[in-house]
Amino acid sequence: MTIRLFELAECLSGSLDLISPAVVGHHSRVGALAARLGHAAGLEDQQIADLGLAGMLHDVGAFALKDRLDALAFDSNDTSHPETGFRLLRCYPGFQAAAEMVQAHHTPWSWMRTSYGPPGPGKALGNLVYLVDRVDTLLPRSPDQPLDPDGIVARIRSGRNKMFNPEWVDAFEELAASHGFWEEMAKPPAKCAQWGIAPECNPVLGFGEVSALSRVFSQIIDFRCRFTATHSRGVTAIAVALGQELGMSEEDLEQLEIAGQLHDLGKLAVPAEIILKPGALDTAEMATMRQHAEHGFNALSGVPGLSDVARWVGQHHERLDGKGYPGSIDASQIDMASRVLAVADIFTALAEDRPYRRGMDLGQITSIIGNSGAEGALDRDVTSALLGRGRDYDGLRLEAQSQALRDFQRFAAGIAPYA
Repeated sequence: MTIRLFELAECLSGSLDLISPAVVGHHSRVGALAARLGHAAGLEDQQIADLGLAGMLHDVGAFALKDRLDALAFDSNDTSHPETGFRLLRCYPGFQAAAEMVQAHHTPWSWMRTSYGPPGPGKALGNLVYLVDRVDTLLPRSPDQPLDPDGIVARIRSGRNKMFNPEWVDAFEELAASHGFWEEMAKPPAKCAQWGIAPECNPVLGFGEVSALSRVFSQIIDFRCRFTATHSRGVTAIAVALGQELGMSEEDLEQLEIAGQLHDLGKLAVPAEIILKPGALDTAEMATMRQHAEHGFNALSGVPGLSDVARWVGQHHERLDGKGYPGSIDASQIDMASRVLAVADIFTALAEDRPYRRGMDLGQITSIIGNSGAEGALDRDVTSALLGRGRDYDGLRLEAQSQALRDFQRFAAGIAPYA
């Protein structure tokens, strides 16, 4: 497993941008421009790297579609999603500096100076993220909308000393006048590998670090509402235990742990309004919800070293009888790890309260899963292993989800750490 920090962060960033065509590429552009402006301002390598991370993840705390679209307004002054983003990101050591920048990325420079006194480095660099975020809101959102470089520069200049640190405004104006800058702005956002991040600031992550970061991702996915706040932790606990009982290799178990934590990554593209809906989803909403497995696969397949994880995430709603989604593939194409993940996901989901129903008891859950195995929708070996020790597996789920609930309560109260 050879995975670098920025590559994993990039797959999360790309997932955030799928919530609406209006924001596609937004996080990547802000990350790239923040790193580029950091270079232009002569900042240190680690500061530039942290700016890139903050730019990629700056709206991670905006859960609802309305919040994401409102943040595209140049004069947006919402401070709730920056605070939520800070709380979500700060628990991972590699994101702590970026988290402080995210917290400040909608704070005007004048308010920052008068309220806090001289701002610390994180707050000051958060204002740089604020500037490049506002630049991106001024870029064309459709092919028929012309690019107006002079108008963008003038708008940023008008915020000097009020919205933005004059130092960042000067650096931006110099960058905007450089050869080829606006041509680059008109193109799709560059991959983070092209941002000039120093190699020592983009470390290779071992399994433990990938797992820890995946858990942070799972909290970003799940903490959008109390009904899903503990879901991925329960799925992961059951999936890994089932994999052990079925004799999976240590390497596969490690990757299954990551897949369990990231199996719903694609739900970042599903507005919270749909996830929280108290009644049945309509046809269009169901179609949006069902896209999450494919979105998760697409995001993870771009990360070298996670091809197996990507496939298992993409298959976790497929069924052996060909009636699953997104591909309606048959049993011969579905990996054993995907089959394990599917059973763990169903078991956990049925046990949880949802906006439209109460969680089921163990007898109801095992009856549904047993019938699905007997009818050929779920793998019979996997369902048999689960049903043979149903109470034990339910205990594992409860233990994992109880810890996740405590973490969610600490997150909601603003208490850290909780990862």
